[in-house]
Amino acid sequence: MARVIRLTEQELVGLLTGLAKMFVKKDDESDSETSDVSNDTETEDGDDDTSTTLKPIGKVSAKGQELLDNPIFKKKLKEISNAIHIDENSIIKLMKHESGLNPEIKNSLGCVGLIQFCPGGGMPKIINGKSYTLDEIRYDLEAQMDAIKEFWTKGYNNGKIKRPADLYLYNFFPIAAGKPDDFVLQAKGLSATAVAKANPGFNKKLGKPVSSPLTVGDMKKYYRQTGMA
Repeated sequence: MARVIRLTEQELVGLLTGLAKMFVKKDDESDSETSDVSNDTETEDGDDDTSTTLKPIGKVSAKGQELLDNPIFKKKLKEISNAIHIDENSIIKLMKHESGLNPEIKNSLGCVGLIQFCPGGGMPKIINGKSYTLDEIRYDLEAQMDAIKEFWTKGYNNGKIKRPADLYLYNFFPIAAGKPDDFVLQAKGLSATAVAKANPGFNKKLGKPVSSPLTVGDMKKYYRQTGMA
């Protein structure tokens, strides 16, 4: 079975430690790219007679609307939703927050795509028996969606993803997913303060000092406040 991951705990430690003084504010970047295109599209799977009406997710860019209308995206979105038992609307909102619904986006850290796959974990990536670099994944929507499905299905099968907020936490800091609300985001070799300082947007949104340790409860609150809930 081909395996695609984002970051292991060790890789996460290395990345965040090196970024302790760097701020990448994904939500502000996504918001700046939006236009007055609202999504109230009904998606259909051509393989059967079922359809899913998506609830409004707010404004999306022209690039985002193009994605939502893409039949490959619709088909793969349904597969992912069925595999992890999270509704399609919640998945789309998470992707919008992470990437502005632009599968080809690449940030300053080299992270790419709808959920921001990051460098690490060995290169190239193997998806469905074929090798891909991260840049190649950016331009192959089907392969990217299959990678997302595999990554999230692993979390679901491990009991870490039970509801939409869990999915967001697993996407950001996998080792914290499924933990109680008072669990502090930290890891071996990576202090809670380092995690917080490397991601100041969280505490800024929550109205807390930048260096305040982040908990699972904080992340759930952030998830609600940013409109993903």
